[in-house]
Amino acid sequence: MRSQYMPDFKCDVKGLVTAFSEKIKDGYNFRGEMHNFWELVCIWEGKAIVSEDDRVYELGAGNVIFHKPMEFHKIRVEKGSYARMMVISFYANDSAFERLGDGVFELDAEKKNHLEEVFSLIEEYFDLNFYVEQKAEPDPVGEKITYLNFELFLLSILSAESRSNARQSSQSAINYKNIIDVMKDNIDKNLSASEIAAMCNLSESNVKKIFAKYTDGGVIKHFNRLKIKRAMRLLKAGHSVSETSDMLGFLNPSYFAVVFQREAGELPSHYRQSQRDKWRNLT
Repeated sequence: MRSQYMPDFKCDVKGLVTAFSEKIKDGYNFRGEMHNFWELVCIWEGKAIVSEDDRVYELGAGNVIFHKPMEFHKIRVEKGSYARMMVISFYANDSAFERLGDGVFELDAEKKNHLEEVFSLIEEYFDLNFYVEQKAEPDPVGEKITYLNFELFLLSILSAESRSNARQSSQSAINYKNIIDVMKDNIDKNLSASEIAAMCNLSESNVKKIFAKYTDGGVIKHFNRLKIKRAMRLLKAGHSVSETSDMLGFLNPSYFAVVFQREAGELPSHYRQSQRDKWRNLT
């Protein structure tokens, strides 16, 4: 991944990664992704179906959702519909913005204008070709104005607490949540797709169909993603790589390391050490 632009002053928004605005059309079906930074998705027109973790939302005009770091998410547009959306990805002080990852927010006219202003500032003061990069001749004042405006926008969302009841209640969305709940309840086990299906009282083909709709289709791949999210917490808490592998039902630490690196982008031993170094720096 290309490196994001990092500000040289104190700010709870730690770096901008990507920014773009586009119209997605009838039948659009992004396979989904998981990354170690935050992502804002705002729907300006039309509607889109967004799934993240065990939740499924139907977003309409003026709705905004924030994907937390290492939270799998997917967006699609049903046939006969469309959506015009804006996306801004960024690194941030997770503790400052933790509540942003809880549900869908409704933007009033003032906040829509504020978000459009932020995007315009990014376009003006940075080189923007999907990735946000510093200009060859940077404007430090303009960069700070951009970051501070974006942070003010995020804080205004938190202070307003204007949440939208966008949770989808279709049977497939309910089944999807139940499957994820079963995975979380059995995260310490080494389960097959057929075993997960049986525990949910569903056929394996039905489970695969549901996962194709709300994730990138891999039942065990998604189960492993949940395990890696839990692994990151365990490693951060001080558990060894071997202990963490055993606690999450992996066949052996070597296979755990392969899955961890694939999902998190680094070896579990490196992640554990980086978290220990971060803690030492804070103390």
